Amino acid sequence: MSVLEKFGVEIFTQHNIFDRISVDKPFRPENPAFVFVKTGNIKLRQHFNDLELSANMFMVTDPQTVYEMISVSDDFQSRMVSYKREFISALSLKFNRLIAYRYFRQQMNRGVPFQEDEMEVVWKSVNFLKYILDSETEMMYKKEMTEHLFSVFCYQMAGIISKEDNSSLSRMSRQEEIVFNFLRDLSTYYHTERTVEFYAERQSITTRHLSAVVKSITGKSASQIIALIVLNEAKVLLNSSEKPVSEVSSLLGFSDQYSFSHFFKKHLELSPTQYRNQFKK
Repeated sequence: MSVLEKFGVEIFTQHNIFDRISVDKPFRPENPAFVFVKTGNIKLRQHFNDLELSANMFMVTDPQTVYEMISVSDDFQSRMVSYKREFISALSLKFNRLIAYRYFRQQMNRGVPFQEDEMEVVWKSVNFLKYILDSETEMMYKKEMTEHLFSVFCYQMAGIISKEDNSSLSRMSRQEEIVFNFLRDLSTYYHTERTVEFYAERQSITTRHLSAVVKSITGKSASQIIALIVLNEAKVLLNSSEKPVSEVSSLLGFSDQYSFSHFFKKHLELSPTQYRNQFKK
């Protein structure tokens, strides 16, 4: 049984973080995680934009998002705190998790800067938690210690985030809110709904207005983003499983394999089979 399965949380360093982050193909994390960068930088591609995390920054990764690792510097020093949702939900944390969750969702695909002294405090907490988790010595109350140390870490993050939360959420413009809701709906319905009209109706706005707002905020049209989400999901299914192309097509809601292959080749200039064969050794 893995540490994550046994205790609900696992911590990776720059030495083994790439056991969880693929360096040569798209990947979707199995569990949410905090990623902290103390030194150096890492560049990731996520859905429709690129992200660079540098020293004293963190981000929250999400199982609904597909990532690609573009590059990592030689002096990269990092910690990734991966946890199961049911584990954090079971803890009796007293801060307003809804506010923190809203902030995390808003910042999900952006790096958030730390003050250097804040990073030092969190870094020490994470390292101590990692020491307890990795210890091979028999410890009484190891599970309870893990829960309390992870709670301390959550309170530290909530305290840091709360300083940003009030201003960040209040600064979210109506246009940003529309895009936020569009991306949230898209992560839920992309398997079956691929028209801009559907997502506009979800917010009771016109298709033209949604398209204009999404373009102004992201630089890409709503239809382009819908296609990118579906394409990234297709990439993950093709390179992380042996499912037949026909099954992948069905899982993604295409009427038949031909429609899926036509869609895939239109956007990537490769057939699904050609794309899959790139990763076979």
